[in-house]
Amino acid sequence: MASPNPLVAPVTSAQRPWSSDMRIPPGVLRSARERRGYHRSGWRGAGRCPRLPRRAVRRPAPGRVVAIFDVLVVGGGIHGAAVARDASLRGLSVLVLEAGDLASATSSRTSKLIHGGIRYLETAQFGLVREALRERAVLLETAPAFVRPLPFMIPHYRGEGRPAAWVALGLALYAALAGRQPLAGGHSLTEHRRLGASETLSMEPGLRRDGLVGSSLFWDAQMDDALLCVAIAVDAGRAGAEVKTHTALTSLRREGGIWKARHKDTIDATEGESAAGVVVNAAGPWADEIRAMAVGARQSTVRRTRGTHIVLPGIAGERALLLTARRDGRVFFVLPWGRYSLIGTTDADDESPPEKVAPPREDIRYLIEEAGLAFPAAAAGRPVRAFAGLRPLARSRAGNPWSNPRGYRLILEEGMISVVGGKYTTHRSLAERVVDRVVEMSGRPAGECRTAKTPIGTDRAGRINALRERHPGTLKLGEGLVLDEAEVVDAVIAEKARRLEDVLLRRTRLWLDARALRRAAAPVAAWMAQRLGWGAARSEEEIGRLTRSLDDEERRIEEGTR
Repeated sequence: MASPNPLVAPVTSAQRPWSSDMRIPPGVLRSARERRGYHRSGWRGAGRCPRLPRRAVRRPAPGRVVAIFDVLVVGGGIHGAAVARDASLRGLSVLVLEAGDLASATSSRTSKLIHGGIRYLETAQFGLVREALRERAVLLETAPAFVRPLPFMIPHYRGEGRPAAWVALGLALYAALAGRQPLAGGHSLTEHRRLGASETLSMEPGLRRDGLVGSSLFWDAQMDDALLCVAIAVDAGRAGAEVKTHTALTSLRREGGIWKARHKDTIDATEGESAAGVVVNAAGPWADEIRAMAVGARQSTVRRTRGTHIVLPGIAGERALLLTARRDGRVFFVLPWGRYSLIGTTDADDESPPEKVAPPREDIRYLIEEAGLAFPAAAAGRPVRAFAGLRPLARSRAGNPWSNPRGYRLILEEGMISVVGGKYTTHRSLAERVVDRVVEMSGRPAGECRTAKTPIGTDRAGRINALRERHPGTLKLGEGLVLDEAEVVDAVIAEKARRLEDVLLRRTRLWLDARALRRAAAPVAAWMAQRLGWGAARSEEEIGRLTRSLDDEERRIEEGTR
C-alpha cells in the first residue's frame, strides 16, 4: 500500500530538527543523482594567469618558518571550507587562514535552508535555480547528518501576495528544473499540491484566517549551517589541509610568482609566514579588503546586505512557511526548529564593519510585526534570540538589495581567485569550479573532483562516542537540552574550537536558547580549561565575552519590542 503523502501527513520525528541522537537515515534520497550539466558560466577575470612552474610542494617540517603550499585559502566560511576540502581531496597542499572561528560570520547566520530559491524564478535566474536544486540533491545524499528534507507551505490570501495560479506555475517550473529527486516511501522532492482553506487550517491552525483561500505545498531542505561548515573544514583537515582558526592575515604580497603571507594568531599573538602558488580569496564580506591588500584593488565588487533573523517560541507547526510581508511585499520564512520558530530574513544595505554587524531594533520590530500578522497569537511573543549576518553579494546595478542577483563571480587577479557572491546551497559546485582553475594555474598534477560523491562528516558521531568513556560528563540545561562533555572535547580536539563561543554557538545546537547558553557557560568553560590549559583568568574572560554578547543582544531585543 502506498505510504501517505508526506506533504500532508504528520511530520515524523525523523523529519524534525536534529538533536544529538537524531539523524536522517541513510538513503533518504535513494536514487542516483543526475549531476551532469552543472552551470558553467564564462570565467570573469583580468586576463589569463600564466601557469606557475611545477614544484615539489611538501607539508611544512616542524619548526620551519616559511611553509609553501599549492593553495592558500583566505576565509573559513562555507566557501573557504569547501575549496579546501575539494583541493585536499585532489591531492593539493592547502593552508586555510581564518581570522575568527569557522563559520563565525555569514556562514552561521543564514536562514539555514538548502534550497533552489523559488523566488529567484521571478527574476529569471533559471541557471542559478537549476544548479542549486541539483546541489540540494547532492547534499541530501552526502550530508544526511546536517541536511534534511523539509516540507513547505505557501498560504494564499484574497487580494494579497502572489496569485495561487502564479505560484502553481512557479512550482511546476521548480519541479521541472529539479529533475527526478525521489524520497524514501515512493515520494519525491518535486511533489507539490494545492490545498483549500479548511485543509490549510487543519495543518496550520494558527494562521491568520481572514481572507485565506488555501495554500500550496512543496519540498525543499533545511541544514545546520555552522555544523555543516565545520564538518567540511574537518574533512579538509583529514584530507591533508592545514586549517588555522583565529589567525588574521596581516600582509599578502606576490614575489617571483609566489604569494607570501604573514599572519598573526589573534589569541596568543604568535606570528607566522607562509607561501603559496595560488591564493583563493574566500573572505566573504571582507573580500574587497583582501583584494586591496594583495593587489591594490580599489573597485568594490561586494555589496553587503544585512539579513536579520529572530527566534520565537514555536508559533507554527512542523512545516516551513513562505510568507509575503504585508508592509513591503517581501518574502520571508517561518521555519521550524525543534520547540522554536526561526523567522527571517530582512535585506538591507549595510556598510558597517562586518565584524560589528548586529540586528538593529527596526529589523527586530519588523519581523515581530510580520510574524504577528501571519500568526495572530504570536503578536505578543518576545524573541529568545536575534542575530544578523552580511550577505556578500556580487555587486550589480540592482536598486533594491532583494533584487540583486544571488549568483557568484570569480575574479582572477595576478594568481589570486576572489569568490564574490554565491549561495550556501551551491558551495560545492562553486568550489569545484575554483579548484579546477587552481589546478590549471598551478600546473600541479591533481585528481578529479570527488566531492559530489564523498560523504561529509561521517566520523563525527564515532569520534564523540569514542570520547564518552573518558569524558562522561553531561549537562542538562532544561527544556530537553542536553550537552555532553565528549561533544565539547571533540569540538576542541577535532573541530578547531578555541573559544567558549566557538563551542556553544557553532559546535552545538544550544544557539537557539540564550538562557541555556548562560547556564552552560561556566561548566563548558571548565571542560575547555582542562583540555586547553586555561587558568582562572582566561576562563573568566571567555565567560565574560559570551555574556557581554548575549547582554547586548538582549538589549537590542528589548528595544525592538517596545
